Amino acid sequence: MALSFTLHDNAHYLHCETAGPATFADMRAGVDLAKTLATNRGQRRILVDMRHVQHALPFSEHLQLGAYAAEAFNAMERVASVVPRETLVGVAAKAAQKLGLQLRTFDDFDAASAWLQS
Repeated sequence: MALSFTLHDNAHYLHCETAGPATFADMRAGVDLAKTLATNRGQRRILVDMRHVQHALPFSEHLQLGAYAAEAFNAMERVASVVPRETLVGVAAKAAQKLGLQLRTFDDFDAASAWLQS
């Protein structure tokens, strides 16, 4: 099974759900896709639901992904990612935050949605 991207309608933010096995290159492509879609739709907040993504990124690639997201999403007000509780570490989010991006990682979809709408 390949990595899939599904968009869900939401008036408050771009909601992108991803599922399947993912490499570092796939994750970067997902950032690019979310940025393009949000920009084209005039949305400045993004929720990426990654609860069904399988990956084995090393620590260094999490850091690189955070830096990449900070650069790509520099025009966004807020970005939230939702991951399974057992994988919630937030390395990429912390790297992105240090570069000025309002990015938070959650293990609860409703909490991520509420933060984006606040």
